[in-house]
Amino acid sequence: MSLHIDSIEPPQGEEGQQWVTLRGELDQVTTVCWGDAELSAKDWYEETYPDGHTELDVTVPAGRGTVHVVAFGGGEKSNDVEFTYV
Repeated sequence: MSLHIDSIEPPQGEEGQQWVTLRGELDQVTTVCWGDAELSAKDWYEETYPDGHTELDVTVPAGRGTVHVVAFGGGEKSNDVEFTYV
């Protein structure tokens, strides 16, 4: 299966907010680019479910406006989803 983000919940929030969840095919993720911020595995909690989907619970890094969130791993790049700072 290829790296893919199905959803981001919630799609808006503020800097420092905990547990914004990325859902999808994310089991091989090594890096998440959240706007200009580059996050690594120390920046999220990962859980894989029996149906095969993976969730990454992330604490929102500094930023403003609407940013693109993209995952990288296993030589692949996911689609992007948007997160809006409020």
